[in-house]
Amino acid sequence: MKHKEQIAIVARLRSFHAEDQEERLVSVLRRWIEDPIMPKTDKGTLRINPILVLLTAMAVLAGGTFLFFSLVQL
Repeated sequence: MKHKEQIAIVARLRSFHAEDQEERLVSVLRRWIEDPIMPKTDKGTLRINPILVLLTAMAVLAGGTFLFFSLVQL
């Protein structure tokens, strides 16, 4: 990559990030957890990403299993 191309890319990136300065953390988190296919329900409420729900359920199940076998003497 040539030096002038690199300068142009850096300028474009800076202008892109300058537009996003007003974005709040809450909106970023909401966009991260919402369903990418259908982010809102018919009523307009937030729909959570099913993969995150599945990963959370698996983590809770694994943690519960670990605690059960760690704390209960058989």
